[in-house]
Amino acid sequence: MSSQPIAEAGFGSASNGRRPRPFGRPDFGPERRADPRRAVLLRADTAGILALLAVLVLHLLTRAGAAASTPLPALLGLLLGLPHGAVDHLIPAWLSMKARRWSRRVSLLLGYAATAGTGLLAYRAAPAAALLGFLVLAIAHFGTGDEAFQAERDGRRVPPRPHGVLAYGAPPVVFPLVLWRDQVDQLLERVAAGSTVLLTTEVRAAALVLTVSAMAITAVQDVRGRRGRGLVQLGLLATVFAIVPPALAFGVYFAAWHSLRHIARLLCADPANTAHLRAGRLGPPLRRFALHAAAPTAAVLISFALLTHHTGTAGVLPATFALLAAVTVPHAVVVAWLDRSGRVQRVSPGVS
Repeated sequence: MSSQPIAEAGFGSASNGRRPRPFGRPDFGPERRADPRRAVLLRADTAGILALLAVLVLHLLTRAGAAASTPLPALLGLLLGLPHGAVDHLIPAWLSMKARRWSRRVSLLLGYAATAGTGLLAYRAAPAAALLGFLVLAIAHFGTGDEAFQAERDGRRVPPRPHGVLAYGAPPVVFPLVLWRDQVDQLLERVAAGSTVLLTTEVRAAALVLTVSAMAITAVQDVRGRRGRGLVQLGLLATVFAIVPPALAFGVYFAAWHSLRHIARLLCADPANTAHLRAGRLGPPLRRFALHAAAPTAAVLISFALLTHHTGTAGVLPATFALLAAVTVPHAVVVAWLDRSGRVQRVSPGVS
């Protein structure tokens, strides 16, 4: 899978006679309007870094291990992050003129629903195997998302690096499985009985070796490429998921890192936001996204409420996973299309 960054070459250059700002500084003033997308992505990037730093410092200061060991922070993070996938049905029309036809839109919605239904049936038929497949999919989805986000943020037209995908996508999954085995295994068994039997010590050890190796290779490349921001983020991810209890770490990561980064990319990809982003206005694109995401998010929340009501308190975790498995598979397919196509809305530098 290849990933094409949103940013165009030449954005942020000093050719317009203005003094360039330091790299990495999010700003919506006149000097940054020549590169409106990068400002949006940098804001999301900074917010995610600050959120992970905050939960790390909070944990080190309070050591609230007992409270953080419950699944509630993870569930809350998943619920807060739901809107990031709520406009999947609109993305194809942003990327393709053909997808704007009503017949094509209906076909895409039916395909999305069918894929979601297939994921749900797979979980009902073989919960343990489906959970293992879901973890692998999560690693790929998180990793390709981070690789695509960083390429767009930095204006680099490069495909995702396989070791980069593993380096950024594996820590939220592999580190808890290996370093927090007692806590995580209890949750996994509640979600899918027998799943921990498939995750043997040898499987976890091999996954950890691959993850650490990929992180080392990626770190070396970041040093050689003078990408200090990527190096810091890699170290922060590893530290948070190694030190902070997994439910708390994942809840903050999913809501404030993964979901926020994806929403920032969507704001840049929506052609209707072109003029607002060029003018440095972030409010209207955010309101437009919230309006489009409201109904699908509400539908998922209602489905979640009905599932938990039907299964009772003991079935909250299995119901949550079943719902996530159902929507994550088609969501990952749509995001892969976004990563691969590169035919997103280009925001031209404004003339002032």
